[in-house]
Amino acid sequence: MCVVLTNDAEHVAMLDRCPHRDVALSGGIVKEGTLVCPGHFWRFDLPTGERTELPDRGATVYPTRVVDGWVEALLPPLQPHQSMREWLLAQAREGGPAVSEAAAESPEIGESVSVDGILTNYHDLGSGEPVVLIHGSGPGVSAWANWRLTLPALAESFRVIAPDVLGFGYTERPPGARYDLSTWTDHLVGFLDALGLDRVSLVGNSFGGALALSLATRHPERVERLVLMGSVGVSFPITAGLDKVWGFEPSLANMRALLDVFAHDHTLVNDDVARLRLAAATRPGVQEAYAAMFPAPQQARVDAMALDEDLVRSIGHPTLLVHGREDRVIPLTTSLRLHELIDDSRLHVFDRCGHWVQIEHATAFNRLLADFLGSCG
Repeated sequence: MCVVLTNDAEHVAMLDRCPHRDVALSGGIVKEGTLVCPGHFWRFDLPTGERTELPDRGATVYPTRVVDGWVEALLPPLQPHQSMREWLLAQAREGGPAVSEAAAESPEIGESVSVDGILTNYHDLGSGEPVVLIHGSGPGVSAWANWRLTLPALAESFRVIAPDVLGFGYTERPPGARYDLSTWTDHLVGFLDALGLDRVSLVGNSFGGALALSLATRHPERVERLVLMGSVGVSFPITAGLDKVWGFEPSLANMRALLDVFAHDHTLVNDDVARLRLAAATRPGVQEAYAAMFPAPQQARVDAMALDEDLVRSIGHPTLLVHGREDRVIPLTTSLRLHELIDDSRLHVFDRCGHWVQIEHATAFNRLLADFLGSCG
């Protein structure tokens, strides 16, 4: 159970679990009479527990009173339950149809906005100076999957917005869509326009780093600060790891092998994680769009995502470069080169770290990010 003190100094006691069951609501943020789940970012009305954007899925609120300075709540006997994660894993193992049905309640689904007619899925949490997180390009990726450990941490100090890039996650994939750096950049600019965001800081991961660089060079007036993590954006000989990522053929064995490439710490991945990621990568239309984004030869895709180095040199925004020393997907040399090209830049290299800096070193990464975004003027 968790106890929330409202703006009106009233105590609200509630079950310390989101309806998804795997996230503690006590880690959420209270604002304007609502509690925001720290993992799924659902908003709950505090007096009733109703989920404000979907009232039939509410949090459990108990009758509460204060006696001699202690908060008391009338708690019914708790019944054992199967967590949402356990249920999804069971469905993935069985290959049942309920996996797709569960997508409607997926934590990867946030809010939506139309960007030039394309319904775009995004997460929006916290308040303050706006920071936009741009995810990478692994199969089955989404903004939530990429930034789930970063969003709640940054939201303590900033307004943090993480969209599913065109063609990824739960953003619409229009028939015949063209996927290239220019199209993705235009979609991001349209997304900023749709949310009324004139100027933001950008955090780009891998493929998302190239999009951040593209936006910063094409529309420098829209960017405040720049963070590039394991970033694409300059040309380099394709690694065996990136070749596996962009050339992914759906199978559990291939997904498990790919996760081992992403993470230096292999204890972070197992067959259950691979099953969940494979299910995300094989939702209807997802793999088809993914194959259209990165057709062979993969080296040509690397070169297509590289910006002219004179453009990169023109970047005047304060820039933080972050890389994992053991990254097998994007070589450390790319961040070293970007550091040479961008005059106002600093570079932080994490040891014992692969391509998942934001997951393998989440606490240190979040602190580094918050300090940089909060200190640059």
